[in-house]
Amino acid sequence: MMNRTAFRATLLAAAATSAFLLPAAAIAGPDATAPAAAKDASPPATDDQSTSANQKGQANDKQSLTSSDIIVTGSRTAESAPITASLTTTQPQSAVSRDYIDNATATSDFNELIALTPGVSISGAGNGYGLGETKATIRGFQDGEYNVTYDSIPFADTNNPTHHSTSFFPSNTIETVVVDRGPGNASQLGQASFGGNINMYSRGVKDEMGGQVEAILGNWNTFVARAELQSGTIDSLGGTRIVVTGQYLRSDGALTYSPVGSKNLYAKAVVPIGSANTLTVMSTWNRNYYYQSDVLKGATCGSATKGIAGFANAAVGPDGSALTQLSGENCAASSNVGVYGRNYGLSNDPTQQDYWKYNRTDKTTDFSYLRLQSDLGSGFSMDNRAYMYGYTNNTWSGNTGNVVTGFSGAGTPASPYKAVAGPATDILGYSKMNKYRVLGYIGQLNYDFSMGKIRVGGWYEQAATDRHLIDFDLTTGTPSYNEKFNNGNGTSAQNALPPISQANLSYVQHSTWNQYQLFGEFEFRPIASLSITPGVKYVHFNRSIDAAVNQKTRLPLDTSATWTKTLPFLTINWQAMTNWSFYGQYAQGMYVPDLSSFYSSSGQLSTALDSLKPQTTTNYQIGTVWHGNKISIDADGYIINVNNKIGTCTTVGCDTTLLVNIGQVRYKGVEGQVSYMPVTGLTLFANGSYNEARSVTTGAQIAKAPFSTAAAGFIYRNGGFRLSFNQKYTGPQYATEFNGNPNLRLYRIKPYSIGDFAISQEIGKNLRLGVTVNNVFNSRAVTSIANSSSGAPTVTINGTSYQNGYGQADQFSYLPPRSFQVSARLKF
Repeated sequence: MMNRTAFRATLLAAAATSAFLLPAAAIAGPDATAPAAAKDASPPATDDQSTSANQKGQANDKQSLTSSDIIVTGSRTAESAPITASLTTTQPQSAVSRDYIDNATATSDFNELIALTPGVSISGAGNGYGLGETKATIRGFQDGEYNVTYDSIPFADTNNPTHHSTSFFPSNTIETVVVDRGPGNASQLGQASFGGNINMYSRGVKDEMGGQVEAILGNWNTFVARAELQSGTIDSLGGTRIVVTGQYLRSDGALTYSPVGSKNLYAKAVVPIGSANTLTVMSTWNRNYYYQSDVLKGATCGSATKGIAGFANAAVGPDGSALTQLSGENCAASSNVGVYGRNYGLSNDPTQQDYWKYNRTDKTTDFSYLRLQSDLGSGFSMDNRAYMYGYTNNTWSGNTGNVVTGFSGAGTPASPYKAVAGPATDILGYSKMNKYRVLGYIGQLNYDFSMGKIRVGGWYEQAATDRHLIDFDLTTGTPSYNEKFNNGNGTSAQNALPPISQANLSYVQHSTWNQYQLFGEFEFRPIASLSITPGVKYVHFNRSIDAAVNQKTRLPLDTSATWTKTLPFLTINWQAMTNWSFYGQYAQGMYVPDLSSFYSSSGQLSTALDSLKPQTTTNYQIGTVWHGNKISIDADGYIINVNNKIGTCTTVGCDTTLLVNIGQVRYKGVEGQVSYMPVTGLTLFANGSYNEARSVTTGAQIAKAPFSTAAAGFIYRNGGFRLSFNQKYTGPQYATEFNGNPNLRLYRIKPYSIGDFAISQEIGKNLRLGVTVNNVFNSRAVTSIANSSSGAPTVTINGTSYQNGYGQADQFSYLPPRSFQVSARLKF
């Protein structure tokens, strides 16, 4: 039996381990808001693995839906790093710590929080961090081709599974983010278990009462106010703990005439019910607006003084073909960049479509869930989640074209209707609305026994969406009738079109989905250090559309389609030592066809939908994680085969309005990350990736898929002082798909990098002052290009015409200029 001295030593060691545990090691521990390592030089070394698996009511616990809900580390170096991987992971993984989030730029959205992770690149931040919606690419997989979850609940748009990075969860609602570069186990849910998962976890509750208020000031009249209140354990309510946060943001933005604003409220309560049940109630509400064109996707560069628009020449590419790397320089004096510079967003000219008051978006969102975790005894436990989220987007945007005020003619074969143009000075635009409500339930039953764990469960979700786009004369505020209409000439083609009363309606559409997934997996542990987890998931997805005026076709449509798939999984994790593990994964993923699959007037639509197969991936991944006393390393390699890629058919005579399965894409690469603690308080880190994403048909790298990424930096902590710097490199990529020209690959974007700096000092026990600097070296590199063939040269090769240069209306997006934010935080 342990003596009293040994018992006290053990108790003190356990307390010290808990007190110094960073959120990188435990995603949402009871005191995850203020990591001890931010106050002390570094977390203490420990031989024990750190886990928060028993923290019921937090995002991560022993009833977790995914393995990424629990991050296990074995050293203080791994715990102190801003990004780490779990010793128990079964796929390549990067967990972003709360310490990093807490010291990042306050306005950062969830994509910008994962920018440092391997294989990830970010675009869309030109208006400043968090002041415009961004998109993340993971290994070449675009937004919509991977899941995004919040407390293991998937959420996405309902026309396709893409995401709006500023619409739901500002950084004050996020405890940590885990990027899983793979489809996960069978229990990982989402309709795009295809290219990976971004798993966010909600702010945790604390045992102690307290709170904080914070004010942030920055460039472009940016102001952020935040507040957090923790109830602590409320004994009179059976140990209930509550956290409430709020945020207010406004900014003029880095781009011209592009102001933004948002408000957010968040609350979570964790309520013990007896000794065997825990109820978690979470709800968040967000309202934001911004001024941004819905049509213009950047700043035009125009024709350059030295030939084609804004590029630097390179003799040959790595494959021997001629290429040009676009830099967005040498732009025409008459272009947006030539007139306004790289900070062009909108103008202050009401005679132009880009007048800022014509281009406003208002969004309101909410996300709520009830979660009941129950210990049923004898190794059985249950996890039930019911959730709801909603999204409303009201957008006004200027548009190209001329206003149409009405019609002449009698609408007869002898005198058909003709459109009557409005004043040439009037500005054409439109009003767009997208509104959806999603309801869902996730249930899971677990059985723990001596040889492992069995998990079975299911997910059901229902969504209802209403969308419309209506043309307007923005000068007068009256309708503009710009769409195709039945002119009355009596032909069958005209008779199929809507009447003139609907010629201002681009589309009016109602759609739904009903989907469910069933899963089962067995985590088999023949020995304590080895886990082998086979699993299977069945996906059943039904999408329906009832459109009075369907998108693109403008014809009525009332139909539905159902897609099903059974997906196998097999993962393994072997801990060769307490701080060293190896893992492997075989898994299949699936991407359900978008609503755009219904945008065809073809009589073959029903047959095409029946034959359209979901895109699938087959993933082969291996890796290793090692957490030493002073150094932490993980590395992985992968091959991912994408089958049934969906696109427009290119064969002669086919109906190009139909979406069909067109081929395969093969992804492969290697990735790694390392953290090193040379002296107490200082952590150095770096990571990198080489990522290929090539079409099997053409052999060309697909668009928006950087060939490589890298990041490096340091964090220094000493008492209440914290200093950090990091630099992220994004390798060369193509902005558009290969057009088939055998002699030239267009729209290659030059590599670029961006650095961030942060410093803070705690004064006494209650006050913290901080400064962050984004884009330290003020790089204004191109990050994305919306291409246009307008004014572009062409060439004919073997009877086929190809675009052979750049268009004058190509639109460039740039890194935002250098920015500063100063903050003051008061704790109580």
